[in-house]
Amino acid sequence: MLIGYDACNALRLDGPLGDYSRNLIASLADSHVKDFRAILFCTHINDNYSRHFSGYSNISTYLPAGGAKMMPEVWLRYHLNTVLRQEKVQLMHGLNEELPYHIGREVKTVVTCYGTGQHHNTSLPDSMLWRTRMKYAFSAADVVVAVSEAVRESLLANGVSEGKVVVIGDQADPMRVTPAVAEQYRSLYSRLLGK
Repeated sequence: MLIGYDACNALRLDGPLGDYSRNLIASLADSHVKDFRAILFCTHINDNYSRHFSGYSNISTYLPAGGAKMMPEVWLRYHLNTVLRQEKVQLMHGLNEELPYHIGREVKTVVTCYGTGQHHNTSLPDSMLWRTRMKYAFSAADVVVAVSEAVRESLLANGVSEGKVVVIGDQADPMRVTPAVAEQYRSLYSRLLGK
């Protein structure tokens, strides 16, 4: 099972969104060493997390190279599909509520949603751009994971198809990744990939 992650949260952010992403990836990699491989796609890595996954043989990091370094966001949003095909990624998981544009149907897609309110970027242009990309991701994804029932209700109220939304989360703390939460993601991946 080869999973690609939009890992900008995991490799750049402090706080709950970064912790959630890091904990989920690490938990899956620890629990399924023989049949799980992850490629973490990111535009750049925060120095605090540059070695975070270095001890994992089943996790690799993929950053823009060559001319793509000049416009890393364009690479991540518009040109990642070529890399996904080259690397034979089976499933792409947008842990930051986004997916690459024009992702092919040969790659299954999952997006995790933490809430449809204000994005962690505070400027109005950033927030508007994020909402546009989030809306695209929710429409393009095979499955949208809500971290709580409240997030699920918000997704449905914002027009996301009910048949597409799955709740995976710890009821007491939706931003906590327990072994049970990681296993629910693993089951979702297996179902989407027919394994």
